Formats: sequence, structure tokens, C-alpha cells
Amino acid sequence: MPTRRKIPLNKIEGVSAGGRATIDLRTDVRYHSIFLEYDTDTAGGATEANMETEVTNIDINIDGVTQRKASSSQIFDINRTKNVAPVVGNGTAPGYIPILFSEPQRETQVEKEATAWGMGGVSDFQIEIDIANNDGQVPSLKGFAIVDDAQEPPLGIVKWKRNVIQVAGAGELVYSLNTERGESYQSLFMFEGQAGDIDDYLIEWDGVKIADLTEYQHAAYIASMFNGNIDAVSGLIHLPFDDNHPVNALKTVKTINGQQMKIQELLLTLNMAAARNVTVISELLGLPD
Repeated sequence: MPTRRKIPLNKIEGVSAGGRATIDLRTDVRYHSIFLEYDTDTAGGATEANMETEVTNIDINIDGVTQRKASSSQIFDINRTKNVAPVVGNGTAPGYIPILFSEPQRETQVEKEATAWGMGGVSDFQIEIDIANNDGQVPSLKGFAIVDDAQEPPLGIVKWKRNVIQVAGAGELVYSLNTERGESYQSLFMFEGQAGDIDDYLIEWDGVKIADLTEYQHAAYIASMFNGNIDAVSGLIHLPFDDNHPVNALKTVKTINGQQMKIQELLLTLNMAAARNVTVISELLGLPD
């Protein structure tokens, strides 16, 4: 495997309270992760709470198309499910927002590196960061990337698609997950408005039950599986589909009479205890959009 290198992020512009910062990244290396280094003169410095308040959205773009969209808070919680805790500041040291491309929760090094983002054929790789105005703070943004020199295209990257499920009342709610591109689902992350909002859930793949668990059954499943590589996070229902070895995510295509075709539907049914919206981030394994 190529030697990993740690290189600084140099082309950073537009860092201001209430602004949108941009980071232009090299396209001659393969990316395993990027660590955004954030600091602020808000009281306490770049604590987790201050970073979540001030870094409100991060877009990761390939050739002008957003491949991942999430807040710093959502990134911290998704990373926690993969056993990666945020490194927070304290008024002296800065804080860090890790963006993971290689998957640290996987069992073998080959499986971890399978989703690294190669840049072969990519013209533009950019991160956009929205920084909220938190009483006129003075923000600072730096960072570094963990890369190697493997020259390959981004054939099997993990993208994040964020949607909000509108919840009008308690009870059963059916939501259709997108299958148009025929990509595979690695995980679903369901962010509750308040912990305990989702009593149970059901995933159906063309009528086949993939997962049908109560809140407590789900907690037992996460706690007992994955050799400690996946953590539970309060207020977040995390449903991994790549919980096998070798890794094989949930496909949205099937073979009938030797012909591959898209499945007709992938349905998520939630039994809601309260009328609070649910934000879903889907991890999709496939080509860049």
C-alpha cells in the first residue's frame, strides 16, 4: 500500500463570521481523511458546543457537485458511531472536525481503504464551510489531509445525502428512500428531534424485511455487534447495512433472469412517539454525482 502522508491545507479563503469559507484541494493525491482545524475567540474557544454553533454546514464538492452535506454537529455524531471522537479546543488549542473518507470501523486495512477518495479524472475538489455569526466572533480555519499517491478515480466513494422527514404527528410514517441511481446504502443515520422520538423502525427492500426493530432492540443490536467498532449516540438511530465481512452494502439493484434492474422501492417506516421532524443522512456507496 502507498505510504500515507500528512499535508497542510493551503488554499483557504473567505473565513469570516457570517461567511462561507472555501478550501481548494489538490487533485493529484488520494484522500483518506481531512481534518478541519477551527478556532474562535468566543469564550472557551473551539469547544464542541462552540464549533457546533458556529460551523453550521460543510459541503464537499467534486467538480462543482456536492457529494456530502452535513453540519459539524452531524459530522461529530456520525464519526462517534465509527469510534472517532471530536478533538475539541479549550481557548488555547484549536478544535478539529474530522472528515473521514476511509472507513475506520471496518475490520481490515483493505476494507478501510476501499472507500478512499481517488482524484483520477477530477478537475476540482473543494470544501465549503458556512460559519455563523456568533456575536461577531473572529474565526480561524486551517487544516491538514491524510493522503497517499495512489492514482485512481473515485469509483466507490461514500457520499452523504441529507433529507428532512416531515412529521405531522405521532404514529406510523412511511418514507421512500431514493433508488434512482442504483447505488448501495452503507448506512442510515436518523437524527431525532429529541432522543426517544422513534419507537421502532422497519426497512423493506421490494417487500422483503431488511430490519424490523424496536428502539430497545436496536440499542441491543448496536451494543452487541461489530467488535466495539460502532458506538451508540443519544438521539441518533444508526442503521448500518455493511455489517458483514467482507463488507457488502445494501444494493438497490437485483438480478432477474440474468438481467440487472433497479428495485422498485426501498421503504423506511418509522413509528413516531412525537411530532418532531427527523433528519436522515444516507451513506451511499457509488460514483460521484
